[in-house]
Amino acid sequence: MINAGSWRPVAFRRRFLLVFLVAAQTLAGVVLCAQTIPDQASSGMIALLLLVFGVLFAWIGVGFWTAVFGFVALRFGGDPWSLSSRAGPSGPSESLSAPTAVVMPICHEPVQHSLGGLKAIIQDLEQQGQAGPVDFYVLSDSRDPDIWLEEQATCEQIRRELGPGQHLFYRRRNINLNYKSGNIADFLRRWGRRYRYMVVLDADSLLSAHCITRLIQLMEARPKAGIIQTTPRLARAETRFARLQQFANRCYGRLYSAGLAAIQLGEATYWGHNAIIRVAPFMAHCGLRKLRGPGLFRGPVLSHDFIEAALMGRAGYEVWLEPAIAGSFEESPPTLEDDLIRDRRWCRGNLQHLWLLVTMGKIRMAHRMALLTGILSYLASPLWLIFLGLSGYVALAGPTPEPALPGVMATTEAGSGTGALLVAVTALLLFGPRLLAVTDHGLARRTARFGGPFRLYGSTLVETLAALALAPIRMLVHTLHVVRALLNLKVGWQGQNRSGGFTPGLSFQHFGPLLLSAAAGLALIHWHAPTLTPWALPVMTPVLLAPALAFLLAQKPSTDTWLKVPEDGHIARVIELASAIPLLRHNPDRLSWFEQMVLSPVFARVSRYDAQPAPVKKHGHWNGWSIFAPREVKRH
Repeated sequence: MINAGSWRPVAFRRRFLLVFLVAAQTLAGVVLCAQTIPDQASSGMIALLLLVFGVLFAWIGVGFWTAVFGFVALRFGGDPWSLSSRAGPSGPSESLSAPTAVVMPICHEPVQHSLGGLKAIIQDLEQQGQAGPVDFYVLSDSRDPDIWLEEQATCEQIRRELGPGQHLFYRRRNINLNYKSGNIADFLRRWGRRYRYMVVLDADSLLSAHCITRLIQLMEARPKAGIIQTTPRLARAETRFARLQQFANRCYGRLYSAGLAAIQLGEATYWGHNAIIRVAPFMAHCGLRKLRGPGLFRGPVLSHDFIEAALMGRAGYEVWLEPAIAGSFEESPPTLEDDLIRDRRWCRGNLQHLWLLVTMGKIRMAHRMALLTGILSYLASPLWLIFLGLSGYVALAGPTPEPALPGVMATTEAGSGTGALLVAVTALLLFGPRLLAVTDHGLARRTARFGGPFRLYGSTLVETLAALALAPIRMLVHTLHVVRALLNLKVGWQGQNRSGGFTPGLSFQHFGPLLLSAAAGLALIHWHAPTLTPWALPVMTPVLLAPALAFLLAQKPSTDTWLKVPEDGHIARVIELASAIPLLRHNPDRLSWFEQMVLSPVFARVSRYDAQPAPVKKHGHWNGWSIFAPREVKRH
């Protein structure tokens, strides 16, 4: 058993230190900013400008100091208060007898890719001799018959290839209530009482056998733990965009996750996948009602994971983030467009948390701050846009028509030096975590995993330049996402593109309107205030190039010299298994899956059995077709 009862005083001290550092830094930044504003500006405009600046400066400060916390924790060998440290090294344990369900909710996902990854997870567990207490569920919300018939056939083929004794089940809902959270809730209502734990996957998740067994061991050792979240590492990136995301995740993510875990301790957040959940308290306390507010704040909760963590904490259970657990992987969206489409859904879901912050009672402060952080991650974009507009307006109020520095309102000789200092401090907050991450890899002698020091430093520079180029595009698109959400314009919830494929025509179709808007905005600035044009160019130029950048980043690189990650040299077994699995072929005559179901008696039987789940004798021994979900548990 893990004795972690005294972590709360430690967490309080760490959070107090974080708040002090962010507050002190923000106060100093606001004072410096005030000194750069010309006296001719109105007091109301000055107050609004300083308010927006203070929020943004605090926002980037939280990220910087979180990375500092992570750097310190890693330099001292990891956080001694984490569950992984207190449990000691992993090894064989009786906890592997705990009945566990591994569930993969899917909705119009690439079938072969997603279920091929699930097959790799099963194979890895089987090869390690640890598949005994684990059942696997594919929980489909797909509505296109061709897709869900392919899902059925693929699950059946995987079951046959793995042989007898494998517990792989397929269930498709006829009524798709409440998106992913409703999919999980339906599974728990029917079969949740069979299991002590539930490991939740995304359609692109890969968990090694070691990772799954380690999660079960930690749950068994800490009965008060309701959720244990791993830190997924990006893997299997092919396009330039995905490789940039993958490198950033592997190079800098180590610091951020360590810092976040050190600050949150047992009041961490749940990210919706690559995590293990204690089923009984989750069923008892984490049910989500539909929102009953106006507009955006009505209907199902979209970003359910943070709320479920908050409800688990309110019930007295702990939620832990454990970055020390290796073997947890996911994939990046292959293109900028796919990444921004995903952000559109997340933006709407995170903004819904504004209503829940007000209406949910007895939520721990740490979880309230996590909800607020998620909200600010999208509100920061319109705030940056407002700040840039206010900066330009105030700069024109000065005695000279030209600002001293981009984005800084200094128009006097005294203000120029202060503005330069403010720019330097801002740059430190923005790029300091990257410097700390590279330093950490050097001190830990990990540079060889990234291709050596030269390639690590060069790749960091490449990624930083790419991030700078994409930042204005993200700012404008996220601002549009926020506006759409506040206007309650509906968004779709379809499967994500995970295979790339982006033509120049598609690129211009998606980013052409943004290009035209930026060109019109730049022309307006040049016509109304030509002295501001040089300072608008760093923001507008990437937007003008957005279609070309999106197309370029959607292609596969011609060389893998740069942006190397540890998995390029040492491939995890589960990734190797997933990459080696060939596409499952059931369609030699190029018939649709519906046509095959009609023409093939075996295929028709598979679909018929899916509609009528097979009966069950006892856990671990299923009658009938084992790819089909067992009968639901009767309510008593």
